[in-house]
Amino acid sequence: MLTRLGDYYREALDGQIVLTKFLDLEEIKEINSLNKDGLKVYLYGGYEEAERVRAIVQLAYYEAPEPADFKIAIYKTEYNANYQTIGHRNVLGSIMSLGIERNTFGDIYINNQVIYLFLTEEISGYMIQNMPMIMHQRLEFRKVDAICDDEKNQEVTKEIQVPSLRLDAIIAKCLNISRAKAAEIIEAGNASINHLICK
Repeated sequence: MLTRLGDYYREALDGQIVLTKFLDLEEIKEINSLNKDGLKVYLYGGYEEAERVRAIVQLAYYEAPEPADFKIAIYKTEYNANYQTIGHRNVLGSIMSLGIERNTFGDIYINNQVIYLFLTEEISGYMIQNMPMIMHQRLEFRKVDAICDDEKNQEVTKEIQVPSLRLDAIIAKCLNISRAKAAEIIEAGNASINHLICK
């Protein structure tokens, strides 16, 4: 990413509108350094709380981009939880088996047996046509305009006191469950710190 920053800077100063692929947290920090010298950086990942986003870098006096300008295709499917529960790492592993780069797709959003994928428009057709089975389930993804409001996770902030900074202790205290149950949540890949899944 650092090697591309200079190119983005020069292209945007020349009047071009630069659209990146999906960026992670470290890359987002880096590209925000281009908010200078009459340039403006805009970020969007397909929905408001997205962790992985695409960036548009352009001259500050240009009109602000619309969501469609970020060229993000959103696909949705539902899976049968009675058959097998599907987690984030299961979907990620299946997508990565296609041999594509991680920056060509954004968040994998799973809630109540519904999976949303956020893909660059450039790669979306290939990915959806070649999507392998996920946890032995053949899932049919369809293109949608946005995440349904009733499927968004409700974020909760808590202040707690714990005897140690072990992740299982923190989760157990937050959810009022045993540490053994908290360990199961971690082992299933459902716990993350700074957006990185912790096992």
